[in-house]
Order: sequence, then structure tokens, then C-alpha cells
Amino acid sequence: MVHFVRKQRFAAYLALELCGLGLIAGCGGGVETGEPSAVVSDTGVSDVTAGTTQSGAAVQSPGSGLVTASIPSPESTSAENQTGGAQGAAPKPEPVDEVTAMLRRAHQLRIAPVTGTAEEEKKVRRSRNEEVVELSTKVLKLTMNDKEKEPQFNQAIGQLLEARFQMALSGTQEDVEQFYADVQALNDRDPKSAAAAEGVYRIARFVHTKAGLLGKTQPVWFEQLSRWAREFAQRFPEYGQKPGQISPAVTLLFGAARSCELHAAGADPELSGRLMTEAKLCYTAMAQDFSKTPQGQEAAAVLRRMAVVGQPLSQFSGPTMDGGMVSADEFAGKPTLIYFWASDESEFGSELLPILQEISAKVPGDRLRLIGVALDEEETELEQYMERTKVPGQQIFFPNREQRSWASPLVRYWGITRCPSVWLVDRSGVVVTTTVSASDLKSAVSKLLK
Repeated sequence: MVHFVRKQRFAAYLALELCGLGLIAGCGGGVETGEPSAVVSDTGVSDVTAGTTQSGAAVQSPGSGLVTASIPSPESTSAENQTGGAQGAAPKPEPVDEVTAMLRRAHQLRIAPVTGTAEEEKKVRRSRNEEVVELSTKVLKLTMNDKEKEPQFNQAIGQLLEARFQMALSGTQEDVEQFYADVQALNDRDPKSAAAAEGVYRIARFVHTKAGLLGKTQPVWFEQLSRWAREFAQRFPEYGQKPGQISPAVTLLFGAARSCELHAAGADPELSGRLMTEAKLCYTAMAQDFSKTPQGQEAAAVLRRMAVVGQPLSQFSGPTMDGGMVSADEFAGKPTLIYFWASDESEFGSELLPILQEISAKVPGDRLRLIGVALDEEETELEQYMERTKVPGQQIFFPNREQRSWASPLVRYWGITRCPSVWLVDRSGVVVTTTVSASDLKSAVSKLLK
């Protein structure tokens, strides 16, 4: 129960809510796609190599560029109305309820349940999405030149893009290209419109989902997620925000930043550097453009942690389990190993703790200082665990319950996002690393002691 509550607090503090995007890419879950992951295609990285538009007016199609957008242009619709079609007859005004009926039909197709085998369900969804595209395109032709019908136009855009999104996820390369072509058409029509915003947001969702599915083997998807998240946040910072909720722009930036940072750990140096660069760009956008939000404030803390490497450590102190006090002001003179941990983290007990015990047994205390920052909720359970497992070093633990776990002042000030995590500080008090892994810890400590 303690583990569950602590995880809940972590999620609540870091994200509050993820506004329909699901979990951090690559960590399970996904967006609300309406389709099981079993039918999502395994299309390779070559499916989408388009970067961000930057200018806000050029959504690059990932394919040959020969796909025609299904969204009609105002010019083509106007010309069709002027000529009256092939018969040359004067255009008849469409009844208002025809647009409403088509929108309702499209909505019903989206929410109606599907039964049968996985393959049968896939075919039904495909057929429904194609019908939604057809209905939505008809509505767009009837509404795009009528200012009074803009709400219906935007509803049709939403239905069309969701159908394209679903087909791009579970379909072919042509479906992906068609999805991008339609978003490009919306940008061409009006790059500042709500329709263009919705298009860029849907592409960001698409890349987010692909990153979750394929990112571990094709990490370029995380880089694409970062770039599309920044594109959306820069162009449409307030789009889709509801009172009391996190804006989609913050949600995208937060998810992209955390995903890139998470997957940089353990990657080869070149890839890790690229992913960390993307993470920093997203955190910086949050800290600068959304500084008043909890996520923007946390992003500033993460950037503070990232910037401390190579700098003397300060603003690091706390009470210990034995009634003492630890302060970075006392670190100079011998190397220091700091580790953030919790007794219910399996990774700590199975991977990091044995290495820490080995280091403690081989390296005397006058050569290396070990300091733990315990992120447990309950002091009694923490004491029992420490007695049972012989956790080495001094342990920082705040007596105030409101400052424990992920609410720890050290966690909040330094933007800690991983548990366990290890920092190394050299004998002059300068931070050497904040990202060393358990597998590399012994060699990193040996180098630190030389």
C-alpha cells in the first residue's frame, strides 16, 4: 500500500494529469487511440522522418510528396459552386440539417463498439474510418467558405484528423503520408487557425504513440516527439486548455522531455547526447514559456540539476536518520557518492544496493563518503529495511511527513526524476556526474578515487 501511495504522489507531483496523452512514451500505456495496440503497425522509422515546421507553414510529408490532401481548398470549393458542377445548374443551398446529420453519423461511427476477431475488428475500424473521412470531407466542402458554419467546419476537421490518425497508426505508408498531407493542407489554408493547431497536435500524438511502440529500438522517434512537441507549444501555447487543467502544450513538452531523458540513460554516448539535448530543449521551453505552472517550475529544477555537473555542489543539505545533519559545505576533502533510493524500489534492492555494499566494504570511510537520500514515506518501515539489509552510509530523511518521498526539498530543488539515481562528487566538491548507472558505478568510483 505504501508503494502504491508513494507512486501516486510521484505521478501527481510530476504531471498532475497527462491530458489524454497517456503515459510517458516508452514506459507503457499510450494515447487514447480507440484501437488495441495489437493492430498498430510496426512501420519503421522511414515512415515519418519529417521534422518540425518551425515557420508554421510547412508540414513535410514523410513520403514521396505525391499524395493529394483530402481537405479541399477554398479556391476549389468556390470554383465548384460558381460552375454549378458538370450540369451547369445553379447550386442549390444545402439544408442546414444535412451537415448536422453527417457530423452525427461520423461521431456514431467513432464510438460504436466493435466485436469479432482481431482481424475482423481491424477491418471494421478501417471501413468506419474511411466513411468518417468521406463524411468529414463533404462537411468541409459545405462549410469552409461560410463563417457562420465555422464550428461545424472545426468539428469535421476533428473527425477527419482522428480518422487519419487511426489509419496512420494501423495502416500503410500511404496512410501516414495522407495524414501528413491533410495537416499540410490545414497549415496552407491558415497556419494560425484552430484547424492547423489540431493538425499539429494530432501529428505530435502520432509520433508520441510511435515512440512508445518503437522508441527502444528506433530512438529517432523520441527526437521527433521532442521536435513536434516544441513546434506545437511554440505556435499554439494556449490551444485546447481548459480551466483547471494542464494545457496540451505543457503535456506534450513534459512527456517529450521525460521520455528523452529517461531513454538517454543507458544509451551509447552519441545517442545519449542527442536525447539529452532534446530533453533540455523541452525543459527549457517549459521553464521559459510556462514558468507559472507546476511543470514549468519542475522543468527549471531539472535544468538546475543538469547544469550542476562540473560545478561545485551547494544547496544540498538535510537531517539524517541518526539525528545529525549533512551539508555539501563539508564535502570538500574526499570524494562523495550520493544516492537517491527507496526501500520498495526493486531496482535498488536487486541492482544498486549490492554494488553499494561492495564499495563500502572495499573502500574505507576516510577515502569515500557515502550519503543516501531515502525517499520512503514511513520511518518505521525504513528503519526495519535498513537494519535488515545494512544500507551503507549516512541517510538523509526528513522528519516532517510533508517533506518525504517525492516532496523532499532535495528532490524538488534538484528536479530528481529517477529512483534510484546516483551522483558522484570529487574531492574538491565539484559534481562529476548525476547519471551514473549501477553497472558503471564501480568503475566510475575507481576513477573518482585516483
